[in-house]
Amino acid sequence: MKKILYIVIITAALFENRVFTQSTTTMQDIFETVNTKVVELEEDKNQEVVNVTFDLLVNEGKKTVWRYLDPAFSYDLYVIGDRRIGKLKVTVYKQGKSDWEYVNEISGANPKLKIYPSEFEQYEFTVTVEEFKTGNNTGHFAFMLYHDNPEKKK
Repeated sequence: MKKILYIVIITAALFENRVFTQSTTTMQDIFETVNTKVVELEEDKNQEVVNVTFDLLVNEGKKTVWRYLDPAFSYDLYVIGDRRIGKLKVTVYKQGKSDWEYVNEISGANPKLKIYPSEFEQYEFTVTVEEFKTGNNTGHFAFMLYHDNPEKKK
């Protein structure tokens, strides 16, 4: 009897750990959120999504995305955190003649920022977690960059 109880407890513990790990580390929810947002932007709002980056932020970590922006467009930057992230910060720099120049910074649950490049320049976007939701110290985020789609009529 003790042997059967021991096997049941071990099996339950292993199963519980497997379910817990899947539910806390999966990227499925943020993929679904971004997929919905891309469909909304491209189908309903005539936007062209030009960059989507997914990554993981841990503790006070930060992630950086570099991209050249074309002055023919004004860009929208949108950052989405998964269910574990409460507040994100995005800091934007552009490559100047001799060094990186500060452009703008925004914080929020899903920060959004408009960028108006004056020349074809390289931009640096740094995403940082300002606040995790209670009990979390890691979370996924999605960085999105988009502009009006020149091939679609409004």
